[in-house]
Amino acid sequence: MDVASLCPNLTGWMEGAPANHPLRQIIGAVRASDNSQSVGFVVLTAFNDIISALEAVRPARLPTERQDFQQVRTFDDLLIVRAELVAAARLARAGVPFDFGVRGKAPQPGLVLRNSNLAIEVKAGRLDGLQDLHDELEAELDAIDADVTVHIACAERPLYIKPAERRCIIDQALGNVTGNPGGILSITLDQPWAATKRLPLVLQIFPQPPFLAGQRVFIEGGWALAGHLQDVEAEIIAVLTDEQKPSQAASMPTILLVDIARAGLSWIRPERIWAQLLAARLPDDTSFIGVAVMVSRIDNPTVDFALAMRANVPERSSADARNLARALGLA
Repeated sequence: MDVASLCPNLTGWMEGAPANHPLRQIIGAVRASDNSQSVGFVVLTAFNDIISALEAVRPARLPTERQDFQQVRTFDDLLIVRAELVAAARLARAGVPFDFGVRGKAPQPGLVLRNSNLAIEVKAGRLDGLQDLHDELEAELDAIDADVTVHIACAERPLYIKPAERRCIIDQALGNVTGNPGGILSITLDQPWAATKRLPLVLQIFPQPPFLAGQRVFIEGGWALAGHLQDVEAEIIAVLTDEQKPSQAASMPTILLVDIARAGLSWIRPERIWAQLLAARLPDDTSFIGVAVMVSRIDNPTVDFALAMRANVPERSSADARNLARALGLA
């Protein structure tokens, strides 16, 4: 499949990107395939559509965003860059004029609207302790070609597991696997920062080879949401006290746009409910005037927002936010 002709704008942005760029492997697989319905091709066309929307309006400092895109080395970093790009493309398609913010000693928010005194600061990242444990244990078992299958079970999904604690759990599992494999490891996570202070976790090890290569570890349960979603709320609100984000918001009225796609099971709760809950918890003295929430997906070139404003927002900023919401079809 000719990726260059089918995804010309993505191809242009990939020029100069290193051989270990996260998209190189996907591009190689798509080139070797004739399947236009493959997941890889859908992912590439989504990136191409996002870049096309931005190239069509040419906001200021777009070359800096392109450079960030080219310099990523991990898929997690790529998704963080993509979150701002897909939000920007959403503005571009809605006909909302904007520029990427100035960086440096006095940085602006990520997206600065041209026709109003309003900006958007995008926050994205992975926050999923259970998935981190799964992925690291999977990699270690694969490295020793272990003939075992491991089930990780819990009632509530831990949002964060400290690296040292993950290492300890993995070492216990490896000790079992390299000895006489089989049995149950019962662990209690101490998490004083969380809604659930002590969270039970069980690893059940079966002395049987995986059915498929690279699929030795499975997650069971973790669907109890009350404490888990409280933890996500707390983490998002913590952004407001982060030194960099509020300083960027202090330069002009700013909406904090949070991509919750990879924050545990946050995607289960509708975006509009998230926005209302978070806006209600915004401190009166924060630099942010409101919160928007999105759930970006790697195979989708666009994204929907849900927006909620702080209670004591000045009328000028409130009017600008209402105009933005109308332009985006949110009101």
